[in-house]
Amino acid sequence: MSPRGRVRAPVRETLVRRLTRTLPRPPGRVLPALLEVAAALDPAAPSLLLPPARRVLIVVPHPDDESIGAGGLLARLVARGAHVDALLVTDGEATIGSRTGPVETGRRRRGEFREACATLGVGVHATLALPDGAVRAHHASLVAAVADALTALRPDLVLAPWPLEAHADHRAVLHATAAALTGPATPTPTLAGAMVTLWTYEAHTPIPNPSHVIDVTDHVATKRAALAAHVTAAGAFDLTACLALARWRSLATRAGRGAAEAFLELTPDAALTLLASTTTSAGAALGPAADVEVPA
Repeated sequence: MSPRGRVRAPVRETLVRRLTRTLPRPPGRVLPALLEVAAALDPAAPSLLLPPARRVLIVVPHPDDESIGAGGLLARLVARGAHVDALLVTDGEATIGSRTGPVETGRRRRGEFREACATLGVGVHATLALPDGAVRAHHASLVAAVADALTALRPDLVLAPWPLEAHADHRAVLHATAAALTGPATPTPTLAGAMVTLWTYEAHTPIPNPSHVIDVTDHVATKRAALAAHVTAAGAFDLTACLALARWRSLATRAGRGAAEAFLELTPDAALTLLASTTTSAGAALGPAADVEVPA
């Protein structure tokens, strides 16, 4: 940009701000549409548009991650007619605060996962029961399981945790998902002739610069009910705290008067590159607590 352009940009922003301050606040019923238009006109803003997906696969590290990270989006996609399936990687048997042993904890959490998925309208494709806290030690089998799911379900949208999640199991799940999407059996960018999009979601670690923020105000009650199904997980932390982030995300979609969820769209190769950078320089990417696990 030329020096003149650098001068003009702040002046233009100042003029726009002064103008908007003189305008009446738009009615609540039209505000989301106006914000969508404003976001579409700003190349630096996240998209607020719902993905045009008809078949969706969400890969879930632990029971509750589906509801925390994407419960509202999943419910909204189902309401629009999309077919959504979940692949559960672990049973969450290492849950902090559980009053039962690992086997019973895992059994309970697996059942609560199925209940939450039913609340969201999501099918359960498979539950893998990989060891909670040690997913990365089973990379090859997880890649094969995700590839099988991709072949069976033929999704056009795949959801997995974003690369800078603080929990190692979450990063391992994205690693396997991205590897399956780039494998010889499931080449990208197409799968059986259809475009495949990878959206990564936030669970324990917020995304600082999301590519998409999706309004889920009309489905936040469903998200809340799905979170409530995870009774065993609630022994580790209050899952309703996740709704605070959804409320804050709605600053982009309804000026803070609703709920929204954030996502980062990545190519599988970009996801693998980001994961490699967190492995080699975790301290720089995430800070000193990069390898500290949070409750599953």
